[in-house]
Amino acid sequence: MEITAFGGIREIGGNKILLKTGKSSVFLDFGTSYEAEGRFFEEFLQPRTGCVLHDLIKLDVIPKMNGIYRQDAMLPIGAEEKTFKGKELWTLGLLSYEEAKKAGKWTPDAGFISHAHDDHFGYLPLLGNIPVVCSETTEKMMKAISDVGNLKGFDNQLTEIDYRRVNVVKSGYFPGELSCDFEKNPRPRDFHNVGHGDEVSFSDIKMTAYRVDHSVPGAMACLIDAAGKTVLYTGDIRFHGRHGYKLQDDLTGLRPDVMLCEGTRMGEEQPDNEAQVQADLTEVIEASKGLAMIGFAWKDIDRYDTVREAALDAGRIPVFDPRLAYLLARLGRDIYSEKAKVFLERSDSLLYSKGDYVREKHKIGTMPCDEWDSKKGICSTEHYDNGVTAVEIRKNPEAYVVHLDYFRFKNLLDFEPPEGSVYVRAQCEPFNKRMELSGEKLKAWLRQFGINADNSFEPLQIHASGHASGPEIQGLIDVIQPKVLIPIHTTKPELFTNKSGRVVFLEKSCSAKY
Repeated sequence: MEITAFGGIREIGGNKILLKTGKSSVFLDFGTSYEAEGRFFEEFLQPRTGCVLHDLIKLDVIPKMNGIYRQDAMLPIGAEEKTFKGKELWTLGLLSYEEAKKAGKWTPDAGFISHAHDDHFGYLPLLGNIPVVCSETTEKMMKAISDVGNLKGFDNQLTEIDYRRVNVVKSGYFPGELSCDFEKNPRPRDFHNVGHGDEVSFSDIKMTAYRVDHSVPGAMACLIDAAGKTVLYTGDIRFHGRHGYKLQDDLTGLRPDVMLCEGTRMGEEQPDNEAQVQADLTEVIEASKGLAMIGFAWKDIDRYDTVREAALDAGRIPVFDPRLAYLLARLGRDIYSEKAKVFLERSDSLLYSKGDYVREKHKIGTMPCDEWDSKKGICSTEHYDNGVTAVEIRKNPEAYVVHLDYFRFKNLLDFEPPEGSVYVRAQCEPFNKRMELSGEKLKAWLRQFGINADNSFEPLQIHASGHASGPEIQGLIDVIQPKVLIPIHTTKPELFTNKSGRVVFLEKSCSAKY
């Protein structure tokens, strides 16, 4: 058995780990590498949408490998038979997934997606239609992210594949010239949903899923039996969330041959506590004399529950981002039945007309965006009918707690929050240069509106991480008792110890055999 890490080594996230036997193979996550992309790109300098695969491979952000990437990302369908300037610039010298399949060459048998965070699934759209193993919740979350997450081109094809083709322009200024576009005929990816304890097999690899607690629902660890060896992949994990799932409850004394263990907070001693976050938020909300605003990621359903309950405990109406309401609906939950409201954000012409929301359907209702039908009059307007507008918030700010992340701060111009208003950052503090720059701009907004004046216009920080602390991770390792421990998803691998065996420090793109 051979293990190769193409990401997630001495970095937080970017997991791309290939487990390979003589007969079969599986990728463990295929996520965006913030560290690698950050070396080359920033807000206004991004990979080129039309050739994102080429850009990332040439910069060594993703592995240059035969048999994994979709053909139309390498060269649009039909381009091989056409003649056009710069055709040689499309050459990568690789076999696509489809070409390798047809030729009987190596392709991975499956990809395991541990949870719905970009640093674990972000490059999935560039892969061929490899069978994807994940929880049903993770698939639903990725679908919702595709629908309302402001992704474009290949990036948006998380649960479906829409192939790109070369076409001949029929009209306009240059009829007869070539153009590339997606077919607008998406096909579903090959998903294999697994629940706690479920097994799925590919040739001589058997995978068993185990639920874990993280800052998004549906997160899973994976136990792999391959070539007579056992490998435990933790994904991302914590023990202090609202669900209280603990991997050690199922796998104490497992003694796997290899344990791939995350260590995001390996250098932090203090465990976090989501219950304390709720208590602290309630206290801050009760003390606020104006509008209370709380920023957190709209995919963090646990934090939604925490903020909602804190607002209700403080006697206020909780109001949330429509993207979060859309995600809840895809997971079978109704935000209005949970004593919460949705913020009806002004859109398009800013008239609060129903027609303003046709291009951003999730802002006006929770019906799946692809089920709207103007000919049949099928649409969804529950946010328009039941949501909370900026006008209402402006008139009675002390009645509300508003979910407001930094990228929605333009709504402050409509709120005009009064003196005594408060802003809480209920998510991680900035940890890279780009986030630090955003933090400075966030502070400028708070200063402009006099928010958090008694805190030097800094956001109040109330947060519990999606990751376990160092002692908690080490405790998990000690009871699992791996023969070989491989630290991943960490910048501090040297802090890991393994009293039951060895610690192996992999290098990026280097293989270890067991």
